[in-house]
Amino acid sequence: MKKSKEIAKQFQKGLDFRNKKYKQLGIVKTTIQDAFDRFLAINSNKNPTTIKEYKWFYEKFQSHFNPSKPATSITKTTCEDWLISLRKTKYSQNTLCGFNKTLKKFLRLLFEYSYVPVFILNKDVTFKAQVKDVNIFSETDLMTFMEGLASKNSNFRTTFSMLLFTGLRPTDIYKIKAEDIDLENKKMKYYSQKTDEYKEVPLHEDLISILRVRINEVKSGNLIHYSDVHNIGRAYREYIKEIGLRNKGYTLRTFRKTFVSLAHESGIDLATVSKLAGHSQITTTERYYNRLGMTKKTDELNKLRVPKRKVTEVQTEVQFPLSYII
Repeated sequence: MKKSKEIAKQFQKGLDFRNKKYKQLGIVKTTIQDAFDRFLAINSNKNPTTIKEYKWFYEKFQSHFNPSKPATSITKTTCEDWLISLRKTKYSQNTLCGFNKTLKKFLRLLFEYSYVPVFILNKDVTFKAQVKDVNIFSETDLMTFMEGLASKNSNFRTTFSMLLFTGLRPTDIYKIKAEDIDLENKKMKYYSQKTDEYKEVPLHEDLISILRVRINEVKSGNLIHYSDVHNIGRAYREYIKEIGLRNKGYTLRTFRKTFVSLAHESGIDLATVSKLAGHSQITTTERYYNRLGMTKKTDELNKLRVPKRKVTEVQTEVQFPLSYII
């Protein structure tokens, strides 16, 4: 009995010391759940896809951290232990990097509101993004894809023609209205959820006729009749299965990558390609999307000139020394 009282006394002493320390540091008491609710509230203006990623992160985070526990249970050690445990999962490197990025963002809020003492994660336990080889449509597959559009309705045909000929994200185009299209001046305006700004881009001549037909059908309002990006993706997956391109790694992002690759291969300078694709920084275009085609590489390589000595006289007879003849 005496021993148990001594243990309880030491435990309380530890709690009092920690509380005193937190008070000195200005730590605000709150639960992990309340802190994350605050995190979501502050980031509520982000696009739905980003919010979904935050919630997915928290779902995995809760497997290691009890939401009802104090936020102070989130420490350098417990965070690093969670990241280490993720190594045993089957998630891709880029998915793990995504969890890592959201964790750091969540920690910044915890630090800012004094929910936990500031700490720095050991870089050896964090995840870095894996830059994969750029997968674009092959010439044959792209022709197969485009030829098949002739049998589809104008909603489908317009959606995927816009993805190819503008290089924009699905989230950029699916809310474009007929009023946003200026066929006379061959340009279009759109709102980018990614960068949270309105932008304007020129229209490719092959896209104009497709847009004219679609505008004549819808008259006004939304040009594309898909409720969200997920439905566009669903329609896309059904189509590539139908035309035999299912297992080639092509996704909705392939249109964007193909656009940038074809644009650069066609001779459009990188700065212009970056603006057309709606990238905020040209380094994004260089790092993730800029891949020269083999034809372009060959043409560029053939510009290489190695200095050669000019031959003014061709020797037709070789004279050997007399000693060679004897």
